[in-house]
Amino acid sequence: MTRPVTAEHPAPGVVRLVLDAPPDNALTAPLRDALEAALTAALAARNTRAVLIAARGAVFSMGLPDAQDEGGPAVPLGAIAELIDTAAVPVVALLPGPASGGGCELALACHYRVAAREAELWLPDIALELPPQAGTTLRLPRLTDPATALDMMLSGRAVPSARARQAGLFDAVVDGDVDAAGLRFALGLLAEHAGPRPAPSRPLPDFRSLQAAVQRLKGALDPGGPLRARGAILDCVEAAALLPFEAALAYEAAAVEDCRDSAAHRALCHLARAERRVRDEMRAVADPAILPRRIGLWGWGPGAAALGAALLATGPAVRLGAPDAAALDRVIAEVEALLDGARTAAGWDEATRVRYRSRLSGGVGPAALSGCELLIEAGGGRMSDRQARFPDLARTAAPGAVLAATGVLASPSALGAPAGREADTLWFHLPDAVPGTRLAEIVRSPRTGPRATAVLCDLARRLERLVLVSETESPTLGLLLGALDAADATVEAGAAPAEVDAAMQAWGMAHGPYRMADRVGLPMLLALRRRQPGGDDPEARPTLILGQLVREGRDGYLAGRGYYRYGPGGAADPDPQVAEIAAAAREVLGAVPPRSFSRAAIQARVLAGMVQAGAAMLGRGVVRRAADLDLAAVHGLGVARWRGGPMRAADEAGLLSLRKTLRHMAAGRPQGGLWDLDPLIAEAIKTGRALSRIEAPGRGALSPA
Repeated sequence: MTRPVTAEHPAPGVVRLVLDAPPDNALTAPLRDALEAALTAALAARNTRAVLIAARGAVFSMGLPDAQDEGGPAVPLGAIAELIDTAAVPVVALLPGPASGGGCELALACHYRVAAREAELWLPDIALELPPQAGTTLRLPRLTDPATALDMMLSGRAVPSARARQAGLFDAVVDGDVDAAGLRFALGLLAEHAGPRPAPSRPLPDFRSLQAAVQRLKGALDPGGPLRARGAILDCVEAAALLPFEAALAYEAAAVEDCRDSAAHRALCHLARAERRVRDEMRAVADPAILPRRIGLWGWGPGAAALGAALLATGPAVRLGAPDAAALDRVIAEVEALLDGARTAAGWDEATRVRYRSRLSGGVGPAALSGCELLIEAGGGRMSDRQARFPDLARTAAPGAVLAATGVLASPSALGAPAGREADTLWFHLPDAVPGTRLAEIVRSPRTGPRATAVLCDLARRLERLVLVSETESPTLGLLLGALDAADATVEAGAAPAEVDAAMQAWGMAHGPYRMADRVGLPMLLALRRRQPGGDDPEARPTLILGQLVREGRDGYLAGRGYYRYGPGGAADPDPQVAEIAAAAREVLGAVPPRSFSRAAIQARVLAGMVQAGAAMLGRGVVRRAADLDLAAVHGLGVARWRGGPMRAADEAGLLSLRKTLRHMAAGRPQGGLWDLDPLIAEAIKTGRALSRIEAPGRGALSPA
């Protein structure tokens, strides 16, 4: 087995310690142990005049591994940084490429830094609600100006080599062999009798300017919010200016542990692991050979135009199909307008816009799409009409072409079976209940083949979407329906829709469940809920209010009224007539007088509805991992990242508390068993397992049926 750190002697008195764990050179426990031992030996040797810390490959180090992946006790990174601080000879970091997280902190602890042009410094741990953890809040303000130091620690943005050189963080930026350049740099230091330059020996900037910058940033923080790391970083920088170095180091260590013990950090780590796993799965099956050269898109509305413009950016030719020439002309004009807008926003030159436009064509009727290797149905109108047209599109498609349908009520089995193309057919669901979300759900039937799944997954990845593969149902819609079941039961008992939405936005949703319902479309949501057990029985499932809204033509956002009234610009206002409908429903159900609910009670009930729905989907095999449901909630429904998703939030709140909430809800609606504790939740309580870590048996993401 290759040693994680190798020692080389490129010149008399010069020791080069090479991080030798490519491609990422992660600072694992074995690597840190080896680096500490090698550095201690090099500094103890009487003939050592300089130490270089280099890296094998194109990356200096991508930092510390996930804490869950660490084994037993190991040398902390801070101890290595302190060893460098006390070195009696110059210690020089040689950066062939990015230095991220702990890798960046290691480089900053060195006395000098020589970097390749491709190198960059990056402190991304703020995204996990962690401050730097190796004395960097003390060192960085001594190495550069306050604005640069604070921005690096608070923003998580990478600093490219040119900017790092300008800010004094790189002593040299070179083209070519950074190891050779670093050796020349070290020999130059020795020739000039330049000694070590540890950060603790360097002065901080003027206290008043540093203090002013810190206080200005503190003023923008939410002191009662769930996120602590930014405030902790600012406190640590203040401590660096006010306390002796050793005391400030201890202050930083305590701040790191405080943030590590926060619910937000646990939730963000949970999400990061789930996202990494999904992206690794997609990269593993990425194959340029399976990307279709020509994609057919049957659709003529704004959604089809937006999808067409996005598809053009992935490389293939796009051919639009519409039922008549007028509809075709409209959708082509909309795509061209979107390309013009993208040109302005992204700064394309005219040649780029022309290149994209040259890959766009169109034709009238399904036959116009006959030569396409991937055919996506994105038409308008009722889903029943779209489903009736799909077999004609499927018969037009060439043998082996992949068929995909969009729309809330799509079903791969129902769409593919009539034309005998079920193996080639999927549901391509791009959730839009919250604008700006970047999720793509690839929903397949039991007979969908692995090639069709892989083709659509690769396309979604090229669209820069987070990709979730599920079986027969949409996880995002399933969670939204669970939230609406709980929300409607709460409104039937006395709450107002706007009150529920306000509570859930305070909990961490971008929009409450009713705003999202209006955007999806109430008729489609009613149809989905009626497919569920007890969906036609208002005593078993709370559908009275939704059913009445649909009967009155309150179809949602596009109709200008649903649970809310929508004015110019999409502004939502509570509708008094909805309150009257809710009051009538309470009379029918005998739920009078209305009850009042605290904000915390509403949040607990809606969370319970989502978790109950999520557990049921796990039981049905819709997804294999509870973490996938959390990804669906965050990337498809706009749940705040620091919540980690509903399954993670239930773990944090406590599953016994969840069970208590469900029992209260079940007592108010005993028929139908909607709120009877799901067996999977009951088993998690019994065994003490975290709900968010549960994996259910089922098909692999890209395995055959």
